[in-house]
Amino acid sequence: MANTNNLTIATEQALVIIAPQTSSTNPNAAQILEVTGQGEVNVPTTLTEVQLGIQVEGKTATEVQEEVAQRSTAVVDVLQNLGAQELQTTSIQLNPVFSFENNTQTLTGFRGLNTLQFELPTDQAGGAIDTAIQAGANLIQNINFTASDEALQQARLQVLSEAVKDAQAQAGAVFSTLQLTPGKIIDIDINSAPNPSPSPLVFEAANRASFAADTTTPIIGSPQTIEASVSLDIGYSPNSAGTVASATDNLTGAIKQALAIVDPLTVRTNPNTTQILEVTGQGRVTVPTTLTEVQLGIQVEGKTATEVQEEVAQRSTAVVDVLQNLGAQELQTTSIQLNPVFSFENNTQTLTGFRGLNTLQFELPTDQAGGAIDTAIQAGANLIQNISFTASDEALQQARLQVLSEAVKDAQAQAGAVFSTLQLTPGKIIDIDINSAPNPSPSPLVFNLGADRAFAASSTPLIGGPQTIEASVSLDIAYSSAPAGTPI
Repeated sequence: MANTNNLTIATEQALVIIAPQTSSTNPNAAQILEVTGQGEVNVPTTLTEVQLGIQVEGKTATEVQEEVAQRSTAVVDVLQNLGAQELQTTSIQLNPVFSFENNTQTLTGFRGLNTLQFELPTDQAGGAIDTAIQAGANLIQNINFTASDEALQQARLQVLSEAVKDAQAQAGAVFSTLQLTPGKIIDIDINSAPNPSPSPLVFEAANRASFAADTTTPIIGSPQTIEASVSLDIGYSPNSAGTVASATDNLTGAIKQALAIVDPLTVRTNPNTTQILEVTGQGRVTVPTTLTEVQLGIQVEGKTATEVQEEVAQRSTAVVDVLQNLGAQELQTTSIQLNPVFSFENNTQTLTGFRGLNTLQFELPTDQAGGAIDTAIQAGANLIQNISFTASDEALQQARLQVLSEAVKDAQAQAGAVFSTLQLTPGKIIDIDINSAPNPSPSPLVFNLGADRAFAASSTPLIGGPQTIEASVSLDIAYSSAPAGTPI
């Protein structure tokens, strides 16, 4: 019992770090926390890049090429009149069309395609697309948007600042849990990404007054996103001798004894040999979701490209109007398509019409999303493509800091179990490495459906599943034994 009391007194004393290279006590040895912060900034866009196609089929190459030329000239004229910039031809094709019957290939005609690309201010792009289709274009191949070079450069600097602040917040959560005092920043590593590729077109639908008609295709999109990370190596030290003992108590829990360590190579006591425990703790926090992200589509088929595009524009405008009236946030266009539809009979391909698709994405509080979906379908949407749930940015950031604290506590508990079993005395924490994950993707839909019913009867019930935040923290903890001769 006396021995136990003596050992208890020994564990209450402040511990020191054993320097690995000198094999001597060195209380000033560097202790470092390694942490990486993430930054993300959204940049509004100002220009839209559009690729349109003119596709024609006919019996002879001359006939096809003449019609492609006439319609391309008309499209170029209207785009120039609208002030389109960077107008260029990106592709010209003329190819034979064959049918196959009884193992025989027969030439049935030709197909020609001319692809044009142009840029316009984003608030004019929807009207330009509609006008070009009326003039003869019948394919929408690609739509991108970009911010100005000045805006992108400013965002790249801002996102680095956000990443540094995130790293500092993470470090603060860990230092607070371990009762450590942060010191100097020893090393900084910037991992900024290049400017992003152009993304789907953006403009505010509320500012569409300049378009020629109310049925102008509404195109709304998300801004470009700039991301970067900054890694910091931060020195630290215990708050005081008493604080170290307190932190040690957290790590060891029931440790009340310390016994000599036997050097396995020499089979003799070596109290000055550096000994380190490496342990990684895991943290996991679930965050209730409050927002629902929805992707809806308006799909139309018809005989001509103009007819299809007009109906897509009318129905899309109606859907956008009702969503805006409902207060939908992050309303954006994620896809615009116009493509020919063919039939195949007797091994022959025949153009039968066109198919248009406009996809919209929006965000609303989960308790409002079901009603918004129903209203949008009544207004003209006919596809539900995706539904996911997310927590607010504030809740996610708070959870990221909480999960780091949970990971530290888990590492402490693991270390305490090992030290207790081996009857060792923990020392200072020599190194800390934070492995936090970025915010998770939105949680997939949990759809609660009752009996079959019409949309108008009541709102579609939506139940959001929680998002899970995970992180790990690795600790290198020095430990020591009691003086030689302590009984085992």
